[in-house]
Amino acid sequence: MTVTRQKNKKWRVDISDGYDTVTGSQRRHRKTGFKSREEAERYEADYRINRLHQISHKDKISVVYLYSLVQEEDELRGNKKGTIDSQESYYRVYVSQYFKNANMRTVSVTDVKEYRNWLKKQPSVKGGTLSNSHVNQQMIFLHKMFDVAVSNQLRQDNPCDGLRCLPQRHKEMSYYTPEQFKLFDSLFEKSEYQFQLLYRVLMYTGVRIGEALALTWENVNLIEKYVDIKHTAYYRNCQVYIGTVKTTQSNRRIYLHDSFVNELKSWKEKQRDLLKEFTDNPNSLQIYQTSPEILTGPNISNFRVRFKKRLPKGLKLIRNHDFRHSHAAFLISQGLRNGEGKDYIFYTLMKRLGHSSINTTINVYSHLFPTQQKEIATAFDNF
Repeated sequence: MTVTRQKNKKWRVDISDGYDTVTGSQRRHRKTGFKSREEAERYEADYRINRLHQISHKDKISVVYLYSLVQEEDELRGNKKGTIDSQESYYRVYVSQYFKNANMRTVSVTDVKEYRNWLKKQPSVKGGTLSNSHVNQQMIFLHKMFDVAVSNQLRQDNPCDGLRCLPQRHKEMSYYTPEQFKLFDSLFEKSEYQFQLLYRVLMYTGVRIGEALALTWENVNLIEKYVDIKHTAYYRNCQVYIGTVKTTQSNRRIYLHDSFVNELKSWKEKQRDLLKEFTDNPNSLQIYQTSPEILTGPNISNFRVRFKKRLPKGLKLIRNHDFRHSHAAFLISQGLRNGEGKDYIFYTLMKRLGHSSINTTINVYSHLFPTQQKEIATAFDNF
């Protein structure tokens, strides 16, 4: 066998490397020390295609080999680590398990539909089975894998083409009015300022939670009164990673109102005194830090569990992302109050929120224009 397990429980690759042109003896390529069979098979697949060019149209294409091509493509394209990590999870938990014995060259539309049905029965970490939304994410990744197979001339078609996404339950948008946010903001204790500041940033800027957690003082200009959104933070395997923002348009500058700038100036001085023993470069501190440890997603999740218990009746705790909606809803109401046109409001929101397309902004927030449908109806008075 090409891939074998050794006595030390490590894996070994032994590949025929053709024949010596002078002696006629067979040459072999051997490599040991792989921690898993999957790692060894991935190395074998890479060696065969890049060194030996041994893949022919008759050979079986394993899911391990196809995934190695996806990884190679991601590396060439410079895809974000967060995307790559998510794909690795999709592959490890679902794709590699279901297609472990499959010939990816001959997988059919029927096979893909059966895979989708299998996914719908898989358990979810939240309880029950995978949601349609989660299944759709898995199918998008599988579609990408077969696209890579087609681009490498390993298949002539993508069996995922033509499959429609499963219907997803529409989530009603939640957001705080200014009055509700002020009530929410008043419930923080003095020792919880780092969380209070985080939610003020979310409300006053409309940034995504990952973008907020990546903010250091190097991104904040308190003289010109703006923050530069250039990075996003995410948490994987008990570790924080800082990556690039979601899209090119997400790289943006957001201006701040005066009272919030003054608050940040005051807090920056307090934070510098608080943490001066731990850093020589206070500008590198995350803006919420009250200790040498930065604020992370799990910290926030744990805090929300405690905080939810003190909410008064009638005020529910909205999701972190809903503070972004709250920001947008407030700006829309202000724009309407000031007589600004819908096109101008949407364009301004698109830029401030970092949407890649104005269609995204319209699709998400058009229902916040309460008089729009009434205007359409009254147009028939002049019919």
